[in-house]
Amino acid sequence: MLPAVTSESIALLPLYSRDRQQTALTPTSVINQTHLRPHGQLMYRFQDQLFWCEHDDVSSLNSRVSYLNAVVNHIRQTMPNRDQPLTLISLGAGGLLMESFIHKQLQGHGYQDINWRVIDIEYGPDGVHRCLSYRDSLDDFAGLTAGKLAVYSSEQHYFTTGTGGNGATNDRDRWATVLLIIDPPTSSSQALGRACIDPQSMSVKGRPVEDIAAANCLYLIACDPEYKELVDHAMAMLARGDRIATLCSILKCHVNKFGRCEVLSTQAPRSLMMKEACIPLLEQAKTIQASTSAPEMTISDIKRAVERYVTAMADENNLYYSVCCVSDYDVSLARLRDYIIDSPHSSSLATLEINATCIENYS
Repeated sequence: MLPAVTSESIALLPLYSRDRQQTALTPTSVINQTHLRPHGQLMYRFQDQLFWCEHDDVSSLNSRVSYLNAVVNHIRQTMPNRDQPLTLISLGAGGLLMESFIHKQLQGHGYQDINWRVIDIEYGPDGVHRCLSYRDSLDDFAGLTAGKLAVYSSEQHYFTTGTGGNGATNDRDRWATVLLIIDPPTSSSQALGRACIDPQSMSVKGRPVEDIAAANCLYLIACDPEYKELVDHAMAMLARGDRIATLCSILKCHVNKFGRCEVLSTQAPRSLMMKEACIPLLEQAKTIQASTSAPEMTISDIKRAVERYVTAMADENNLYYSVCCVSDYDVSLARLRDYIIDSPHSSSLATLEINATCIENYS
């Protein structure tokens, strides 16, 4: 049976009797507790070592405060039992300032057992440092959450880790779950309100990774040799982690929730040609995999099949091919959303994108 899905408005709800001492956040109260700090062309709002990136067109102060209040009020309405465990999963958590405000608001409303799962590709085992340091943010947030925090560099890591009961194998059965999607990677056209609807193009949000175990998706990109530098530039842009690339001749391959390889392509002739040739090779790989003890296909299986195609085509045409294993944001979101939808308890997805809040409740 398909779960019931409902959406809700952002209107604030009445306070419960035990919440009388806790008031909703306002932009002014946030300003009074934080300070702005420029970094390059961007502005970051800090509270101690916690921070977020603030941009009027994408993630303004007002939209963030509205989102915070909407999430807290939604939890109070749909998950009112404050003595039961509550798990919040934040994809692309970054500097964790949003999460810290949500945590403190929930504590003020009487929630006792608040568990956090924060996922960001920047949370590498060695504490990756790019534009800003996340190690101090994680330390601050760990102190705030009193040990009820688990940190992951990818959703694959979350799904395969169960040490101490913090992995996905345990979370969904504990009680209510909320998935937070705050300020996902955004293209300039999205920020300006111009969505890409060209069927011959595909916008992707994949971060290239060196370790294939950290990948959840594979891109196959083809172009004429003279455009090789443009493809390489697009991959370098994606490597920053906060950018979107729009490409024409591309296949996007990942393992869906049924353990099969899903192949997405544009309507560009070259992209359709690649899809038609690769699908039989991927089906063959699936057949081989099914005869082994492996539970499902992996990105490694997909990569081997796609590389067979690229090798075969090397003598057939004069195209440049790029095979790239990535941690794709949209695939991560789809996997996490499928996970919470299948929960036996109440679960919700709360998104803040281009200054707009959307909350879906699953029951």
